[in-house]
Amino acid sequence: MPTQVPSNNPSNVLSNAPGNVLIICPEPQAYTSRLASAFPQVTFTCVASLECTPALDRMGEADAILSYGRAFDAECLARAKKLRWFQCLITGTDHLAPVLAGSRIILTNARGIHGPQMAEMAILHMLALSRRVPQLVRNQAAHVWERINPRVLDHRTIAILGVGAIAEHTAKVCKAFGMTTLGISRTPRQIEGFDAIYPREKLLEAAAQADFLLALLPYNKDNDKIINATVFDAMKPTAYLINIARGGVVDEAALLQALRDRKIAGAGLDVFEEAPLPPAHPFWDMDNVFMTPFIGGRSDRYEEEIMSIIKPNLQCFLAGRDDAMINRVPL
Repeated sequence: MPTQVPSNNPSNVLSNAPGNVLIICPEPQAYTSRLASAFPQVTFTCVASLECTPALDRMGEADAILSYGRAFDAECLARAKKLRWFQCLITGTDHLAPVLAGSRIILTNARGIHGPQMAEMAILHMLALSRRVPQLVRNQAAHVWERINPRVLDHRTIAILGVGAIAEHTAKVCKAFGMTTLGISRTPRQIEGFDAIYPREKLLEAAAQADFLLALLPYNKDNDKIINATVFDAMKPTAYLINIARGGVVDEAALLQALRDRKIAGAGLDVFEEAPLPPAHPFWDMDNVFMTPFIGGRSDRYEEEIMSIIKPNLQCFLAGRDDAMINRVPL
């Protein structure tokens, strides 16, 4: 059943202001605990999943929705007759933009809060592969004492495909490890933390120099399988692919073949074309693959950090200043 957090001070309701916010996520109380006291004029309704019946029942009452929105479809949109604002709780909105396109609904995302955790996830994957962490874990479980010879990140080159806010943070962290940092972007420009920025047309040239090719770009039709067999052919056999962006940006069939043929040394994968990854998928058993279950953007401070976006946006929304809302996504 949904949980409602009603207004504590009805007299504070703004004139004609929308006041019903539907929060749909596994732990919605983490949001209401930070929002209810700051916005007493708003009624917050909490539902754990968009797939459950209470979420659909409450959809028609919502002036605004805070949700990941992965299951928000045309049926949901048809029910949400009052909806004027959708705050996506993640950065990627490729799943929402087609559904909301052409509507009067404002879409905002969580861009700008993922830098620390995504940078750490990239470093985790690079260290896990170069220092053979999976082998060390297996050895510990089997009580095997094997002194391996790990590779270091110092003096290695990382090429980051997709130069946005997360990439800028990641590049600075990589520089702290003594790495050379290359960016690959549609709009080449000088950016702090990068030694060079290549245009998208020179992806193969940048990939050929990389010890690590890191995918940090959104998924769309232009980026579909942009990392493919041609890219793997250009990479050094000692190089690694790290994908913590979206599964669709990598041609997984080509990656599987490149890993089997040892055209590249290995891959670190947090995202996949199909998630959860099917139990029978070959990636599970490959000794040159390190995997994490789509957790790159998560952190123990996530709800706290996203308040820097939600609170000012909700304030603007209630005041009718839609044009001042931050992180708006063009539809």
